[in-house]
Amino acid sequence: MRRRPFLRSRPARVAARAARLVTGTAPRVVVLGPHRTAVEQALLEHLPAAELVALPPDPDRHHLVLATSEPVDLVVDTGAQDRLRTFRTCFFHLRPGGSQVIADGAGELGPRPGPLGRLLCDAADAADAPGPAAGPLRTFKVPPRPSELRALREHVRARAEAGDLVLTHDLPDVHALIREEDLDGILPLLPGGHRVLAVVEAAAPPLPRAEEGPVPRSRHAGRGLAAVPLRLREYRDVVVAPHQVVLAGRVVLPDSFRHHQSPLLWNKALAGVSPGHAVPVYPPPADLPRLEGTLVHLDDESRGHFGHLLTETLSRVWAWPEALARDPDARVVVCATPQRPALMAYEREIYAACGIPGDRVVLAEGATRVERLLSGTPMLSNPHYVHPRIAETWDLVGDRLAAQAQPRAWPRRIFVGRRERKRRCHNAAEVEAQFRAHGFEVVHPEDHSLGDQVRMFRAAEVVAGFGGSGLFQLAFVAEPTRVVEVVSDAYHARNELLIAAVRGHRIDTIVCRADRRAFQSPFRYDDAREGPLLRTVLASL
Repeated sequence: MRRRPFLRSRPARVAARAARLVTGTAPRVVVLGPHRTAVEQALLEHLPAAELVALPPDPDRHHLVLATSEPVDLVVDTGAQDRLRTFRTCFFHLRPGGSQVIADGAGELGPRPGPLGRLLCDAADAADAPGPAAGPLRTFKVPPRPSELRALREHVRARAEAGDLVLTHDLPDVHALIREEDLDGILPLLPGGHRVLAVVEAAAPPLPRAEEGPVPRSRHAGRGLAAVPLRLREYRDVVVAPHQVVLAGRVVLPDSFRHHQSPLLWNKALAGVSPGHAVPVYPPPADLPRLEGTLVHLDDESRGHFGHLLTETLSRVWAWPEALARDPDARVVVCATPQRPALMAYEREIYAACGIPGDRVVLAEGATRVERLLSGTPMLSNPHYVHPRIAETWDLVGDRLAAQAQPRAWPRRIFVGRRERKRRCHNAAEVEAQFRAHGFEVVHPEDHSLGDQVRMFRAAEVVAGFGGSGLFQLAFVAEPTRVVEVVSDAYHARNELLIAAVRGHRIDTIVCRADRRAFQSPFRYDDAREGPLLRTVLASL
């Protein structure tokens, strides 16, 4: 799409049109692009009391600067090279009813639109097409891209005015998403007196010895493990909500994201409206209950799910002793959900093994305001990193759980079966038979107490099984152990590898073909395809 030159007379016309869109006398205004100064001067002639919000030269910083202050009333793009990027960065920092004016941008609504216009067209077209982009915005568990299309279709209006493009939205509760690595730079600028209390130096274990086949999964091929520093932060007067959401004013804190290193931040209880903005699926009411004192945030997006408890919740337990050192009366806060309205028995047992008494765990019934919230960066975030110091938590919890079990003889080789329908193996019995023939006993950890589970895994010389949470007890095994897992090529989680990296386990992975390209897809073991490798691995044990 060709752009016409921005003539000398244009700043005055763009400014006059933009000024007519403002309802107040002292609006907050952002002007971007190569003709910013000329348009700002012209705007002040119409709006002498306007507050011109200064943004740094680096476009990557615009979102962060705008997130630390009140929403703006007007955004004027005088000719940014990347209209779509500017729109996604600035538009939802507008208050509801505010306007973004894109000079000479009317062509985005024409027959030859640029990337921004195509995005708007995609949003409109999605209304009649089957798929995740077709429903209402505030829907649980909608991925970022279709959620953005829903937002644009339902809540954004675009019109052409004398060659310019004018866009508005009507969302009253847009929140800015902040990344972990960006938070410290803006933390002092956010209202509330938030601060960093402690920092743990970045570290990463070496990759474990891991082989997979017959056709290795490509999702993480060649990827190492990131070294991420850990921070204990203190937040004041923030809102915690079910599914790990933490809100500070109009900011979504990075503690809300289990995959906080991913390029796109996503939480299933947040509806994304742009890559950097979201609205709560369940908007917190104005009159919230309040928790006084010091609370440690251990909530999880899937709170109470056993696998998430062992990986994600335990990865943040390092904040608990840090909190007690600062406030001996500190408590833990997690949130009830429709799926798990009460704490599971194994949750209470795990918390107790972490040194957290049951009467120190507060189960919030819904969104709740917290006077003082302490939260630690996760020590493990699948698939990106694991911090070696998580072994301290695993050792503590594993030893305390194992101490509760009665001594008994355990098999030296175990195969962990899977009853869960998600990611099921259609012919699991055939796989289990192969392992039984090599001296393995098929076990289901859920049939045993947590203490017995730890002792069983620790006693095994070889641990095998279907990939998933059934193998996560390997975290409590300090001695390097041989591991054989059977997965589908759609199973791209790296939890087992992250655990092995810290513990020194060796993993051989048999990769089967999934029924479809979906993480939770079932699969079938093909003996002609995967059997030769499996038998070679079993013969090597």
